[in-house]
Amino acid sequence: MFPKFSRSSIRALSTTVRRLDRAVVYAVNGEPTNVLSVLTYPNISSPPPNSVNIKFLLSPINPADINVIEGVYPNKPRKSDALVPGGKGDPVFVAGNEGLGRVTAVGQGVHSLNVNDWVIMIKSQAGTWATDRNVAAVDVAKIPDADSLTEVQAATLMVRRLLISGKYV
Repeated sequence: MFPKFSRSSIRALSTTVRRLDRAVVYAVNGEPTNVLSVLTYPNISSPPPNSVNIKFLLSPINPADINVIEGVYPNKPRKSDALVPGGKGDPVFVAGNEGLGRVTAVGQGVHSLNVNDWVIMIKSQAGTWATDRNVAAVDVAKIPDADSLTEVQAATLMVRRLLISGKYV
């Protein structure tokens, strides 16, 4: 038997209803089941100059993500206090390296991106396991011909990237 849902509960589950933003975070490296937690944070503010706000549509779990959380991956993320409510508390790592985002707001000075553009993170260890983030415009790449890809295809474009001469190809 499936439970019956009222209209108000269905509306609460709808993706069109604005909920609090959340991110999967950790403060220390270790076994993911022991160190990961979910942080709820206030809605992000308007983007400052040269940055964009993005809503993550899909963020895959890559085996390398687990290695980063464990602390055994060569690339180390930086802790951030950007999501700590009120800026109070210890900085945390936001998990996730790959993901598909949709631009929701564009800061002054950004001319290469528009609202609703699909983007992927090109900055390593960017913290994609979040609902929404403010990121520097130079840390994302617009997906050309996004209408020809599924969300899954777009979200995994960077999974198999290769670092050559200091640049991902």
